[in-house]
Amino acid sequence: MIFIAQNNYLEYKLKKVHSEWKIDREASNKIYLDLLSSKDTKKGCKKILSLDESIRFVGRIKERKITAFVRRDDSESLLDDEMSNMAHYQISVKVSVEEMFDRSLGKTNWMITSKELVKLITLFLDDGLLILSMDSEGDHGKVIQKIRTLNMEI
Repeated sequence: MIFIAQNNYLEYKLKKVHSEWKIDREASNKIYLDLLSSKDTKKGCKKILSLDESIRFVGRIKERKITAFVRRDDSESLLDDEMSNMAHYQISVKVSVEEMFDRSLGKTNWMITSKELVKLITLFLDDGLLILSMDSEGDHGKVIQKIRTLNMEI
């Protein structure tokens, strides 16, 4: 009985996340236009990008929207636009699942997914998320520590 209730709750949360993160082309274009006006946040992303050569991409998410991002000049995107949207959706699902455990286990500090080609890092901030992609051989512990020691608002 408890498992069924938890399963129904998870299904409810996933449907809610799916509907909140549904992005069409027009909305996607608006997000990119909004990014251009968020210079301070983009400046913070650039600062983080400069911390380590293994960092490929840095993005900032507030209120379930990407507010700024930067990519290393010599680093091509491994995902097309559609797959990028799916990757952001996947992050939102993972975040929602993590939030279900906050009361019992405490808030999540960060998550990492290690793939053959890249590591994907999500740092939980008070007002959103910081997302990074880095080379698979990079030292994610060192990168996370460097970010935590920054004395700046992102």
